[in-house]
Amino acid sequence: MKSGRLNAIGWTVVILLIATSTFIGCTLFNHTQGEKTEAVNTDPIIAILTPDIEILYLSWHELDQAYKDFKFLERGFLFDPDDRQLAYIQKAGLYIQDAAVRTHHRWEQLSVLHYIRPEMMRDYLTLNVKGLTLAIKEIEYDQKFLTIYGTFITHEAVTDALNRTRQRIKENVGILKQILERLLPIENPAGPSTVL
Repeated sequence: MKSGRLNAIGWTVVILLIATSTFIGCTLFNHTQGEKTEAVNTDPIIAILTPDIEILYLSWHELDQAYKDFKFLERGFLFDPDDRQLAYIQKAGLYIQDAAVRTHHRWEQLSVLHYIRPEMMRDYLTLNVKGLTLAIKEIEYDQKFLTIYGTFITHEAVTDALNRTRQRIKENVGILKQILERLLPIENPAGPSTVL
């Protein structure tokens, strides 16, 4: 009970630090080198994106729980004489974890929109478009590797858990793509970050 409370406090502190550092970074410095950035009314943007960001968090939470369930099943193979099954399960677990971490990182970046100054919103969203595009591509690679390693896993319970997890990852990618589609018309097409 005590470690769960400490874990919750730790995550709260981490989220607050990320939000504070993002807020400070966006308010103290203007990296456009003297160019005036057009201020946008952020309320409609935030209103449009908030439901998707909330759904992304819930979907990530389900993926994280699926990863923990998968790791629990992995423990049953630690002393199995066929160590190849354990190796395939562990590799699959790494790709599930990678997809979960990338999804959570995107949620962290999007969940602080309320703290971004209006004149910096387009630049911030442009960077998020680039980050979302990269994350989607990397998570799709994770899905391909899960398909490859999944073919070698023979235990039925692990295969079922892997299939459920792959479905969760697919849902997360769908949500990320939906957010990306909403951000594309808002991003700053002529900003210095388009060179990245």
